Amino acid sequence: MKPNKKHTLFALFAALCLCFASISISASPQSAAAQTAETAGYTAFGDSIAAGYGLDGYSHDQQAAPSDSYQTLTARFLHTQPHNYAVSGSDSTDCIELLRSGTADDDLAAADIITLSIGSNDLLLPFIQIVLDHFQIDQTQLDPSAIEKQLQDGFSMPQLDPSKMAEYYKQAQLLLDKLSDHTELHAQAAAFPQQLQTILSILHEKAPDAEIYVTNVYNPFASLPKIGELADIYIQEINQAFSADAPDYTLIDLYTPFQAKELTNVHIDLTQPSSMSLDPHPSVQGHTVIAQLITKALSDAHAPKAASLRSLSASSKKKLTVKLKLPSDADNCQILYATAKNGSYKVLGTTEKQTFQTSSKKLKTGKTYYIKLRSCRTYKGVVYYGKDSSTKKITMK
Repeated sequence: MKPNKKHTLFALFAALCLCFASISISASPQSAAAQTAETAGYTAFGDSIAAGYGLDGYSHDQQAAPSDSYQTLTARFLHTQPHNYAVSGSDSTDCIELLRSGTADDDLAAADIITLSIGSNDLLLPFIQIVLDHFQIDQTQLDPSAIEKQLQDGFSMPQLDPSKMAEYYKQAQLLLDKLSDHTELHAQAAAFPQQLQTILSILHEKAPDAEIYVTNVYNPFASLPKIGELADIYIQEINQAFSADAPDYTLIDLYTPFQAKELTNVHIDLTQPSSMSLDPHPSVQGHTVIAQLITKALSDAHAPKAASLRSLSASSKKKLTVKLKLPSDADNCQILYATAKNGSYKVLGTTEKQTFQTSSKKLKTGKTYYIKLRSCRTYKGVVYYGKDSSTKKITMK
């Protein structure tokens, strides 16, 4: 039977009830193995997003996040092992309690990099309760393991009584109206800025030298009519707590890319109702995007200034001389070459001096090459690159 509008709307809310009831509680977080002295100490805090919920290898009692999680991908970039304190189901109050418990104090004291993903559950938990209360669902009667399986494998369309379609539609509409301007959800969003500042204050107290990278809240249902629009009201309110100009942390904006592209496990296809998924967590691609945003922010923070290419000259003995200016914050500079200005550049050599000379066999007599520079800086075991210099061309003699 092709689902009609009333059937579709109620099925969506029924699935949401199951989805939102699936908040899980993981075991107490544990430290990962200590990093070497040459690499950065990395500690991750947050909720199920940071924990990598739903990814291959995820478990409630995990010590380390799954290999596809943004936490693990970020640690891989840093050449280190993360200390995982992300707990599925955590809201800002839970995060504050964990930080005040002292459990993470040793890892915080050694932290160079901290990531924080918090705030989603400050809205999600009361939202769940509103939906459950509206449909008079007793959450204690739901089977968490069955719900979790449905989250990962897809929801089945609920069996509905055709004689009650009008009532189903009425109840769904009432819930939409209730959610469109709900006092408690507005209050949760308004309370979050102070919660975030408390978390940041504790982090700065216990990890005074650490860089903190904070993700804001994305809308997992941005592509869904009605629900996505309603969720966006409160998500935009709670995101006012985050600032791109904050002096004490770096904002990682997830809202924008997740709004523009489907990066969660949410999947709705009414022609295949058995595969419907309302899992709001990032997909593998979503975690990759988050990691890319964090590593870009790290690169922006630690990359040296660009080197300057002053002059090129070639002698009759196929010797290339490059005169350059190396910025003070760079350790060295790569000399890059290509046979076309917009071609594929390769490394010709590396120098720490203001003059570089080579008679490399890579350069052929009579051939024209394009040369540019890339400054390099090694920090805590990671090589960061400055922007490419301007390009000059030369014909070898």
